Amino acid sequence: MATPEQPAATVADAPPETATWTRYLPETFGIRENIQSNPFRWCVRESLMWGIATGSAMGIHRWRMQSHPFFAVNVAFATTLLVSAPSYYFCYRRREHKEHVIDTMMKANDFAHEEEMPEPIPIEDHPFLEDTKGGGEAGLGKEFEARLEERKEWQKQLPMEDAKKVFKEVKKNGN
Repeated sequence: MATPEQPAATVADAPPETATWTRYLPETFGIRENIQSNPFRWCVRESLMWGIATGSAMGIHRWRMQSHPFFAVNVAFATTLLVSAPSYYFCYRRREHKEHVIDTMMKANDFAHEEEMPEPIPIEDHPFLEDTKGGGEAGLGKEFEARLEERKEWQKQLPMEDAKKVFKEVKKNGN
């Protein structure tokens, strides 16, 4: 139970640590720091997990087939490396391709990030919403339609028109 002297939670200035498994990596040659700052650190984890799993399976198989234990360990280690390296490469390329496709789609559809979006229009100036003085939502339930031909940015754009002329209110059944 929290007391005034001892708060229930502490606030840290450091960003949250999302990959706790990286704390087990050695700090030698900056390995831990490089992996923690790498945007593809999940690929490192995934590829090592696949490498360890297949290397262990291969080592156990060689030992079960009555190979010399030293040879079985060497085969397990070699299999771990032979699986981990290509797994990382394919994971890296798959994630890179996915990011590229998303960026391309965002640019093609003319989407922008939230920080680049314009400020919302105040209700007083909004062409479709009526400001209800009582604070209710009576003016927010309207539906409008417009028959506009879609044009891409390289096509000749239509001149801007008044929104009240372009958009027509859809009358709901029962009103």
